[in-house]
Amino acid sequence: MKFVAFALLSVLSVSATTFNVAVGDKDGLVYNPPFISGAVAGDQIVFTFTSKNHSVTQSTFTSPCVKASSTAIDSGFMPATTTPQPTFTITLNPTTASAPLWFFCAQTNPANHCHAGMVFAINPTQTKTFAQYQATAKSSGSNSTTTPPPTNSTNGAKGTSGTVHTVIVGQNETLTFTPDSIQAVAGDTIAFTFVSKNHSATQSTFTNPCTLAPGGVNSGFQPIPANSTMAAQWSITLDAESVSAPLWFFCAQTNPAVHCQKGMVFAVNPTANKTFAQFQNNAINSVNTTSNSTASSSTASSTDAGSPTDSSSDSSGTASGTGASITGSSTPTSTNSASNGAVPGLRSSVDAGLMVAIVGLVVSLGF
Repeated sequence: MKFVAFALLSVLSVSATTFNVAVGDKDGLVYNPPFISGAVAGDQIVFTFTSKNHSVTQSTFTSPCVKASSTAIDSGFMPATTTPQPTFTITLNPTTASAPLWFFCAQTNPANHCHAGMVFAINPTQTKTFAQYQATAKSSGSNSTTTPPPTNSTNGAKGTSGTVHTVIVGQNETLTFTPDSIQAVAGDTIAFTFVSKNHSATQSTFTNPCTLAPGGVNSGFQPIPANSTMAAQWSITLDAESVSAPLWFFCAQTNPAVHCQKGMVFAVNPTANKTFAQFQNNAINSVNTTSNSTASSSTASSTDAGSPTDSSSDSSGTASGTGASITGSSTPTSTNSASNGAVPGLRSSVDAGLMVAIVGLVVSLGF
């Protein structure tokens, strides 16, 4: 499966540094600044899309204009036609901060932005410099990126990018996903919006509802302060393979209670033979085996060490993994093609730290 996962961080460490990057600054094919150095785990890089229709897509040093893998970070195309301007944020973890990260704009219409030198780097080194990376981009062959630059589709509306299904996590302080199940098709996006306590949206299986599925996607814990007027959002975008069978999710929180065994589960496309009621019953009657240490090492599968308390004041819920946690902080939701290739068919796109006013939650997703 391929997922596009949007992981959101609603609470940031007081010691973390925020780096602001203007994408398309002054209508140019540029990131400003073009690179940052000295970023460490916990730091955030906030990309603000100021013009045209650009992306922030992860590549490699040797192939600057090609998406690194199906699990690579990708904002998707972010047309800067809205107010406030769309943003896309990367939160670094120890793994992602330990080596350089390379990015490019995947836009090819009317010109190939990467070949024009529109690239960005986090923590380049003396042996792998930004100048070398940009020179390789300018001299590279045709861009193999095939993602088209569609327009934004608004929450709940059918557009070129599919329907966005908003799922409220912890509505009214309850241990629930609302709605608890949906029917979706390829191209649709499921936007999990965390509004209370410290929950997760973690993929499992029908027979093991409270255990992270091998290679499954995981939002990580998303702590929301008590009485907050903000929410965190994490989204997945489905492809043809991911809708060929039901998808199952649960909240991995175990402190002070096991939320999954309280029935806090969610399903995509349950069937007459595998119903949501059966899945929830399996969860309620299960023996908890949730272990976040077994989470997939892909970008989309966050690996929180332990199970942070569900106290809304807990700020230790940073979604982490071998890839960066992605945060988006704008009304137009950014799309991170941090797909989790380990589970066939799911494309998880992480928008970590997207702060949305709880009153009148509206999410528009642009690819």
